[in-house]
Amino acid sequence: MKKVGDIMAEMGFRKEASDSLKEAFVRHLIKAATGVEVSPGPNERKTRPTSRPGDQLSFDLSDEETGKKTG
Repeated sequence: MKKVGDIMAEMGFRKEASDSLKEAFVRHLIKAATGVEVSPGPNERKTRPTSRPGDQLSFDLSDEETGKKTG
């Protein structure tokens, strides 16, 4: 049985390719071979960056032409 790294090298994957691309390829191989869809584990999922306390969004609601607030 071949190692995943050997298969990827034969397929032309670069060693410096992103881990997410490599993981997606392996998940695709598993699904193609077994019909089972594999999703990333909870530790592998990307999370959105959280805002720091005190960060606040601001919006300019004035009309650019008149300078008056709208809405």
